[in-house]
Amino acid sequence: MDAIPSGEQILAGLSHALIILDTGHLITRVNPSGEALFGTSAKNLLGRRIDDVLQFSDARLQAALTEPDISLTARSVMVTSEDRKLGIVDFDIHPLASDSEWRLISLSVLPQDGPILENENPDPSDLAIRAPDILSHEIKNPLAAIRGAAQLLDRNLDESQKPLTQMITAEVERVVNLLNRMQTLSSNQPAQIKAINIHSLIDSARQSIEAATGQAVRINDKFDPSLPDALIDPEAMMQVLTNLLANAVDATKHLPSPEIRIVTRYSFGASLSAQGQTAAIRLPIQIMVCDNGPGVPPELEREIFSPFVSTKKEGQGLGLALVKKLMRDMNGRIRYDRENQEEMSRFTLFLPVAPKS
Repeated sequence: MDAIPSGEQILAGLSHALIILDTGHLITRVNPSGEALFGTSAKNLLGRRIDDVLQFSDARLQAALTEPDISLTARSVMVTSEDRKLGIVDFDIHPLASDSEWRLISLSVLPQDGPILENENPDPSDLAIRAPDILSHEIKNPLAAIRGAAQLLDRNLDESQKPLTQMITAEVERVVNLLNRMQTLSSNQPAQIKAINIHSLIDSARQSIEAATGQAVRINDKFDPSLPDALIDPEAMMQVLTNLLANAVDATKHLPSPEIRIVTRYSFGASLSAQGQTAAIRLPIQIMVCDNGPGVPPELEREIFSPFVSTKKEGQGLGLALVKKLMRDMNGRIRYDRENQEEMSRFTLFLPVAPKS
C-alpha cells in the first residue's frame, strides 16, 4: 500500500502559491509555487511584511493584507511585487480554521492569451461584472437538458404535480436570462422596464427560495395594499429579490429563532437625477428586506455593494454588486443599514412609480 503523502509533499505539489502569515503580518511560510511566482527563494521572503512584498492597485485588497479577521476573495486582479508585475490572479485571504491568529493567502495565476492590460486608476464602483462567454455556454447546456427533462415529466404527471415541473421550467428560463444579462452587464443596454405590481414579484421570489431550499421559509410581511405599480424590469427585479431573500435565509439558518421580514411602503422623500434627464426621478416605492442575522461587519459596510467583497468564506462578492447594478439599470437605488433598536439588518430598495395610463 502506497504511503499517504505528507503535508509537506502536498504543499510542495500545489500549482498555486500559498503564503502563511503570522499576527504581525509577516510571511512565515511560502510553498515552491510561491517562490516561482515571486521569482525568489523562500529564504528571501520569510520574515518580511506581506504588504511590502505584495501590492494591488485596488486599495481594498491592499488593506485586506493587514486586516487580521477579514475573509476576502477577488477574481482576475492584477498583482505586483516591488514594481514587478506578477500577472492576473485569483486571490484569497482568510484566517486558518484551526487557529485564527494565522492567515492563509492563495494566489492562482490565470493564463493570458495576450498582453496584460490594466487600468491604472480603476473606479471600483464601475468595475464590470460579467460572466465569460465560455462559462455561460457551459452552464446553458445542462440548463437546456434540465428544461427538456422537466417538459417530458410534465406530460406524465397529474394536474396536482404539474406546478412543480412548471416552476423548474420557469426557473431555468430565468437563469438563462440572467446569464444573458451577465454577459452584457458591462454595456449600457437599457432595462426592459414596464409597470409591475411588486407584491406579485415578492410572492414569486418567496416561492423560488422555498423551492431552492426544499422547505417553507418563514417570512413576516407588512405590505401596503394601496401601493401603485412600480416602473421596473421584472426579470431584473426578480433577481434582486431572490438574491436578498437568499442572503437573509443564509444569514439566519443557524439561529434558534430566525426572523425574516419584508415591508413595502410609499415614501415621498427619495429621488435621483438620472443621466441625460433634467428632472429628478422620484423613488417613492420602498421594499425593505430585513433579517435578524449577524449583519455586515462594520469594516465592510461601505464596500458591501462593491465587486469581490464578501462576508462569506465561499463567496465571490458578486451577488450584491450585481443587485446594485440591476437597481441602477432600472433607475432605482439600494441602501444597507442596521436597525439598532430591533437588531436587524435591512436592505431598502427605492423604486420609481409607473406613470398612470
